[in-house]
Amino acid sequence: MIVKATDKDIEFILTKATDAASEGVQQEISSEKAEALFTNILKNDGYYLVYKNSEDEVGGWILLGENKDYFTDIKHGFIYDIYVLPSFRGKSISKNLIIEGINSLKSKGFNEIRLNVYSSNHAKEIYKKLGFEDLHSIMTISV
Repeated sequence: MIVKATDKDIEFILTKATDAASEGVQQEISSEKAEALFTNILKNDGYYLVYKNSEDEVGGWILLGENKDYFTDIKHGFIYDIYVLPSFRGKSISKNLIIEGINSLKSKGFNEIRLNVYSSNHAKEIYKKLGFEDLHSIMTISV
């Protein structure tokens, strides 16, 4: 089942912040930086939805909130983080979290939802299957 996270759930999620952030950006992130990132979003009206199994164990989560386009100033819903614990993977939990996240943001009046994903992240294929499209790219060169 997917529900809004309780304070206890958030405490647990923040103990896994380093794993979630590091996997998302595909490099090691310090626990201080990861926790600060997520708590800052929560302080700005962000919220978590969590997947819980029948034993009430948290197996995954999605962090949702509002963002604003830098160029147009138009507000949109934003998926800041999605993470499924390794022992819960392969059960379509991330797909269900994204669908619930979209529905939650839609119910708050957003008609556009965005997220950031690294081009090499395998989750990009899940997002595309759910209807997300590329918006822009950031390119890099090592010198």
